[in-house]
Amino acid sequence: MQRGQGGMTSPVRPGPNAYDQGGASKPSVNTQPFNNQRLAEQNLLQNTGSAAVQAGANAQGQVRSQTASMSDQESKAQVFAAERMAEALYANQSGSAMMKLNSVMQSPEKGKFMNDIAVGKAMSAGMSPDLGQEVAQKNMYG
Repeated sequence: MQRGQGGMTSPVRPGPNAYDQGGASKPSVNTQPFNNQRLAEQNLLQNTGSAAVQAGANAQGQVRSQTASMSDQESKAQVFAAERMAEALYANQSGSAMMKLNSVMQSPEKGKFMNDIAVGKAMSAGMSPDLGQEVAQKNMYG
């Protein structure tokens, strides 16, 4: 007191604990039901919190799984289509046919070839072959 310091103060509030509404502080009361209820509420809160996180992780995992499955199916479909296309080109010798077509388109016979195509189109449409020749000439000089 000579130094101006107060005495030690107790953190416990003064008076009996009989008015605190809790069963844990009363020596004359069976505290087991109170503690069981308190712990059951705590258990429920903890389980709900962890279940929400796990449900989110599960949903994210399902989305990833579905995306991977769809990507795998698309990839297999593209590989299948590419294989069938390669087999069809090989079976029909389309590579050599494309080379022949390119050689005709680069040669002096290009005009005759284009004329034959135009005449064939006109005839398949039920028109006069002369109309096809006229279209071919317009395309050649126009």
